[in-house]
Amino acid sequence: MPTWAGIEFVPIPEGAFIMGSKDDDEQAWSDELPQHSFEIPYRYWAAKFPVTNAYFQQFVQATGHITHAEKEGWCWVWDVEKMAWGKSESANWRQPLGTNDHTEALKDHPVVQVNWYDARAYCQWLDDQQNAGLPEDYRFRLPTETEWEKAARGPQERYWPWGNTFDPALCNCREGGKIGTVPVGASSPQADSPYGVADMSGNIWEWTTTLWGADRDTPSFVYPYNPADGREELNAGSEVYRIIRGGSYKDDRKGVRTAVRDLDPPLYALSNLGFRVFAGP
Repeated sequence: MPTWAGIEFVPIPEGAFIMGSKDDDEQAWSDELPQHSFEIPYRYWAAKFPVTNAYFQQFVQATGHITHAEKEGWCWVWDVEKMAWGKSESANWRQPLGTNDHTEALKDHPVVQVNWYDARAYCQWLDDQQNAGLPEDYRFRLPTETEWEKAARGPQERYWPWGNTFDPALCNCREGGKIGTVPVGASSPQADSPYGVADMSGNIWEWTTTLWGADRDTPSFVYPYNPADGREELNAGSEVYRIIRGGSYKDDRKGVRTAVRDLDPPLYALSNLGFRVFAGP
């Protein structure tokens, strides 16, 4: 497996995979239907782990990047006891809960409180500095949701990356009893996807490039997935929701399935939302 900029990447082969959920799946939400085959005609790579605080700090030190949450002076923090979101003026990626947590203590945890534009800026920086080993016309970037889902479930249509039987010991979610993020790779390799990608279920949600639409309750882009219908428009306005994938520490077993989809405005920064770097055309 190649390593670029100290990040281990896992190859995902070209070809078709089954996307979404079956009509009779009691766990599925309507936006996961219908289940369908989708062909990805190129090989690509997924970082084995989400971007950590330590790696994001390297980016900040090298570029002077200031995240949107830092500029705005607030972001969203999930209160585990109240089971509710609240605005925090003291939280940011350096102290994601706005308390005494800080980057050094959480250096191996996935970075959170970064919005979609912050995540893209990191990928661009990585691409500018470290893309010498990539095939021609490939770059480091955020994934489409098709690329993410294939990397998570593989050719076997798995409900969770490790298989079709839920095990709370294999992911950081609400049913495991934890109240925040854990270090990346905490359940690897037992919980890895068929391709060997870690942490695709729980811990944090991950940004993708794919659009949901401007109405939170009604998707503008539905299944079957069609990349030519505008859902992969990178220059859509900040009012248009983007798809996030993977579930987090606040979600239950239904919310950390490989087919599950959620959405957030690209300007949002949350204590359970980060990203993973992919490499592709």
